[in-house]
Amino acid sequence: MVQYIVSQKTGYSEEIEPEEPVAIVSVRNHYYIVESCINKYYTYLDILSNLERYYEGSTQTELTEAENENSQIIYNMLDEEYTTANSITTDNIGTKLEKVNNPVIDIVNMYVSEKTDNIYVYIIEGTLRDDENPISDFTMIVKVDFANETFSIIPSDYASEHYANVSVGGTIDIDVPENITINKNNQYIFRTVSDDTYARDLFNKLKEEMVYNVEEVYNSLDENYRSTKATDLSNFENYVTNKYGDMATLTADSYQKTNKDEYTQYVIIDTEGNYYIFYETAPMEYRLILDTYTIDIPEFTDRYNEATPQEKVILNINKFMLAINDGDYDYAYNVLADSFKTNNFQNLEAFENYIKTNFYEQNKVDYMEFGNESGTYYTYRVNITDETGANNNTVTKTFIMLLGEGTDFELSFNIN
Repeated sequence: MVQYIVSQKTGYSEEIEPEEPVAIVSVRNHYYIVESCINKYYTYLDILSNLERYYEGSTQTELTEAENENSQIIYNMLDEEYTTANSITTDNIGTKLEKVNNPVIDIVNMYVSEKTDNIYVYIIEGTLRDDENPISDFTMIVKVDFANETFSIIPSDYASEHYANVSVGGTIDIDVPENITINKNNQYIFRTVSDDTYARDLFNKLKEEMVYNVEEVYNSLDENYRSTKATDLSNFENYVTNKYGDMATLTADSYQKTNKDEYTQYVIIDTEGNYYIFYETAPMEYRLILDTYTIDIPEFTDRYNEATPQEKVILNINKFMLAINDGDYDYAYNVLADSFKTNNFQNLEAFENYIKTNFYEQNKVDYMEFGNESGTYYTYRVNITDETGANNNTVTKTFIMLLGEGTDFELSFNIN
């Protein structure tokens, strides 16, 4: 909507274009452009901070030349507001900027304000870690000129002081030029990101946070899932440690993308068979579910409602065994029939000890014989083997299951 400024003295009317309010970045390729600008900045800042490592064996003269060259490169990426406010020149830039050593950034939030037709201002909130310092929060500003395909950066020390705590729907009071003039070092490269690349980046971002910032993963969990799976952060940290071990060694093996009305669903399976379900609402903005049994996702409910009683019993036993394999004894204990628990497992600890003694660390189920005892009570005799192959024995169990309303169920089994 066009707005006008009217002079109180002359009555002269000037047409202006109102800026767009701050919003979560919604264009995937724009997200990657900004991320690449930040990575480029930190790459050269790392070089400038560690010249002797990057130019090992160089003479002092060569190191001085490298320092001058990299100082100029970084200076060319900095925003004029920042260099002016901090009296930064190519001669003093090495003493003005923070030192880093193999930095790794994790973008937690990315916002945008469309200031003009071609100048967009991005506000990035995230974490930074490197070889010398523990993980720390940062806020950065990246101005992007989509006409010239250029950018400028306001680093964290200044941005955190002047442009922190932005809110969606609000505004950011920041000056922007008519254009960002091209120099040798401030151009970005536009690239189209495939679904396959994006899915793997989703997984790698999650891996980074699982290892170094598990609280961020906890905050990203679907609320219903979180309230059922982990009552607090400490409980979730224990779950992550027990289930994933060395998360850094896992890689994404396959993925499935499904477009929904309000979100895009990515289901990623890693090389160990673990499921990660992302409900993406914007690039790298998502609600997360880490298994297929704790809560019923829509796909499961639809499948369950159309299933026969035999298929429902299989689906529910599968939930129980997935929980056992995950070490999620809380879930498995809670689906046991009350009378069965009372007679055999007075508490969770007793149940956990029984499972660890009588089942395997990773259990594979073969469904043998299905029966209907009466009404909504069903039985299924199954053979359970060690999926890792470390043990050749077979455990035979007969599950007795009551199918309740909706997807509710309770079960028991022979314990001898």
